[in-house]
Amino acid sequence: MRPAASKVAGKEKSRRKGGGAGAGEHLLTDRVLSLRARLHDALSLGLARSDGHGAKKWQSTDAGIQSHAIKAVTAFLGCLSTEMLRLPPIKESISDILVLLEGVLQTKNVSVLIQAADVSSKLVSSIGNSIRQYPILEIVSPLSCQLSAHQLPTAISCARAMNCILNSLVTARGSTHAEILETLERTNAVASIVSALQSYTPDVHPLSYLTEMISLLRTILWIWPSSRYHVWSNGNLMGKLAHYCLATETTVVAKVLRLYAALALCGHGAMILLKNEVLMAKICELVGTSHPSSTRIEAFKLCHILLRSSKGCSQLMTSRCQPIVEGIIDAMRAKDDKLLVTEGCRTALLVLRYAGNHHQCFWSNAIDKVLYSILTGRCLSSHQSDKVLCDDELFDMVSKNFMDIHPYVWDILGYLVVHCTEDHHPVRKGKGHSLHALISCACLLATDVMRKSSPMTLSKDVQEPALRAVLMMLLSPNGYIQYEASFKLSEGLPYLGDGYLNVLLSSLESNTTRSVATSFDSFKIMTNLMNLACLVLSRPYHNLLNKRNPIDVLSIIIKECLHNNIHITRSKVTSHLHFCFEGSSCCCYLGEEWEGENIVLFYGLVGLFNLLRSTTLVCVQCKRKLDVGILCHDCRDQYTEDFLIVLQRALSQSLSSGPKLYIAHILSLFGLCGSPSKLGGKMSSALDNNDLADLELLLSDGESINTHTAIISARCPKLLPSGKCLLGSDEKVKDEWGKSVYRVQMSDRVDSHALKKILEYTYTGFVMKEQPRWNSDYTRYDLTVALGPVEHSFSDIILEAQSNEEMKCDHGPCQLSTPHVHSHKTVLIMSCDYLRALFRSGMHESFSDVIRVPLGWQALDKLVHWFYSGELPSVALDCRWNNLSSDEQRSHLNAYAELSSLAEFWFLEGVKEESLSAASSLLGSSTSAAAVEFVAFAANLGQWEMVEAGVRSVAHLYPRLRDSGRLERLDEELLNMLRTEYVRYSQHGGGGN
Repeated sequence: MRPAASKVAGKEKSRRKGGGAGAGEHLLTDRVLSLRARLHDALSLGLARSDGHGAKKWQSTDAGIQSHAIKAVTAFLGCLSTEMLRLPPIKESISDILVLLEGVLQTKNVSVLIQAADVSSKLVSSIGNSIRQYPILEIVSPLSCQLSAHQLPTAISCARAMNCILNSLVTARGSTHAEILETLERTNAVASIVSALQSYTPDVHPLSYLTEMISLLRTILWIWPSSRYHVWSNGNLMGKLAHYCLATETTVVAKVLRLYAALALCGHGAMILLKNEVLMAKICELVGTSHPSSTRIEAFKLCHILLRSSKGCSQLMTSRCQPIVEGIIDAMRAKDDKLLVTEGCRTALLVLRYAGNHHQCFWSNAIDKVLYSILTGRCLSSHQSDKVLCDDELFDMVSKNFMDIHPYVWDILGYLVVHCTEDHHPVRKGKGHSLHALISCACLLATDVMRKSSPMTLSKDVQEPALRAVLMMLLSPNGYIQYEASFKLSEGLPYLGDGYLNVLLSSLESNTTRSVATSFDSFKIMTNLMNLACLVLSRPYHNLLNKRNPIDVLSIIIKECLHNNIHITRSKVTSHLHFCFEGSSCCCYLGEEWEGENIVLFYGLVGLFNLLRSTTLVCVQCKRKLDVGILCHDCRDQYTEDFLIVLQRALSQSLSSGPKLYIAHILSLFGLCGSPSKLGGKMSSALDNNDLADLELLLSDGESINTHTAIISARCPKLLPSGKCLLGSDEKVKDEWGKSVYRVQMSDRVDSHALKKILEYTYTGFVMKEQPRWNSDYTRYDLTVALGPVEHSFSDIILEAQSNEEMKCDHGPCQLSTPHVHSHKTVLIMSCDYLRALFRSGMHESFSDVIRVPLGWQALDKLVHWFYSGELPSVALDCRWNNLSSDEQRSHLNAYAELSSLAEFWFLEGVKEESLSAASSLLGSSTSAAAVEFVAFAANLGQWEMVEAGVRSVAHLYPRLRDSGRLERLDEELLNMLRTEYVRYSQHGGGGN
């Protein structure tokens, strides 16, 4: 030992013997102290404080000293244990090591650089998540700069070290992620990696160069969504990656699959992958039995992300259904590989969420037998594996031997049965035992949950999936499955007695006296609602209303959910679904779960709908007997003013399809049929407006009904006679104003009242009274299909944009070359008082075939979409927006300013507010140049609310913008607004520029 080192170690020993040792310092053995002393002896050769004080810096450029210090670090790290990491002396040493690495990683000596990078990896591996306590960012920057090094060993070691560091920071604070991202962007890390992957040649570069770069890129893409655009938008790189994936090297393939999974977290990236037919064929092959388990697992994990959306599922399963299903089934049968079974089950769960032909493929591959074997296979010995268990034996085995894989079994079974069509026969001749056993076991678990005095006596992971599976069986369109579940559940109900129902309703009633958010455990509320729904669906409860009023109880819970925005998701209730949310997604046009965010709301609606549906000829409020319906005349006003109004308003909230469909169905039971919408409400007045009617339906009793071909062709084209009939010379006449009108004689079998009701639904929204189909979409009122270049568009007016661009028109003989839209006066006047007055004015413009709208093409396109859908299109804040040029962003922003200005002149209700909201959202992610230009543009149009929004978005950059001269376009009034907002920003804790 060198004298200095010996002296330092001696002091440490003396301090411990003298009673100065703190808690845990007994861990500092003689060996640890000796190695620490050697470390500080080596560090002292180059570590110093600038000017004798301040922060420490590594100042030696001597390669020998640097190498000596790194070797001392290596020896020291080798003696550390987890318990030592909290000791102050060790923390001090680690801080000094980071200072050393920051300095040495900037050296030009290749050998020392490699040593330093390798030690950086070892440091992170040694101290694990404790690395977050230290300024690790100081070594990320120099490591990132070396990724483009010409010396391959240097680039490889630095890439490996960076990957190790970044993986340890996956769950770090957002501020830490932001700082690292800034460093990665400043050092062009992604560009360096992309260049390395594009230039890789097997004959020139070692395989480790490829694998380390792929691994590092995967980590960056997984943590930082903004980096994904630069990968999926690079066609050359995507081609190279596909080539690597098609290679036979197992190590490379697995790493590329992991990279693809990170890339697919971006919706655009996922679509790029899905469109590559050759690549998709390879991935489907990789889930098969001919590949190693590790590769199959990575292929399944990629599929998980591709299957997160219905569009992704459709694209993947339409052309590759059979190999994927066979791979999934084989993985689920792998008794000796728990990880592979789990990934197979997860993939099956995601695939089966959506309806489609792939369900038949699963049934054909005996999915029910596979699920049965999963429940029993790990509890039975190999020679018992073919043993047929009775229902009670299976229930006893499953309830006493719960395994992590069981929730997947019940979820998969639930999706299978709820999407099983009425004409499908899931029980094959002589092979129906497995499905029957699964149904029986789930129902026995459900009744067992009901039988317990407290639903909390069993694990949530046991209760919820099995209960949900039973509920989905009872909602199944398949008669056999529905009957089997109802019969098995009803067998257990007599043991519960009417007392259970009273306890269940009492528990729910207790939640109506106070807010659901502050009452009993939300899981207990959800379980009670699921139990009630199962009871109502399994057997009729016509006398339930005579004992108490559960409808009031459910109504109050539903109102509380809608008013308080309670969000209780399945993933918060059951842990097995957490894999669905791994990674930070972006640009994902993912639909919500069909049940929605709030499953308490969903199950409350299911229970209420089916309870109301089973109620016949009795008023649900006063219990009076009725000749028809479920609400008497005296009680209708109370319901209309209260609960039903709440439900109608809920349809305009951002709920998912499941709750909206059940709300619409509940309203239909009260006679409020259809799917109400704001645009549909506007269109209702068109039924009484004959000015622009162009289709006259002549009834046999002499009455005629005037309608509009534009609306009928978009909403219910089957109401229109054939094109040949419409366009025949005998039927087309001129009205008193000289306008062409189609006149059609209806059959004497058409009832005028029924036809009027059908037209009312056509103009305002359709009705549905049957049970909502699981995962079906909520019907949106949308007329945009009438804008398409169909054979008979029935257009009677053209809206022309103020633009010098050229556009090819697909509407028949149209010769206009400027951007324009073939539209319909009927649709336009329902939402625009100005156009209504214009068309009725008798002025020259009212007879013109073309209206020149004072809008650019982008703004006009958005306006027309609003006319025909009731929604103003917004720009998605995704990778594409973030990578648009300032001019392109400004063009989108300006369109909303134009619309806001026109809304004042044309009296477009709601457009001004929606335009402001859309523009404000974009301004938060716009470049400063685009925002400044937008402020000037909006001010010129007099849109001062938009000006204020633009000013707020760039106020914090005022000093920088002023100094760069980029505010010269703004007049003094706008500059004063910007200065004022900057002062306000600074006073509230901002500033510093």
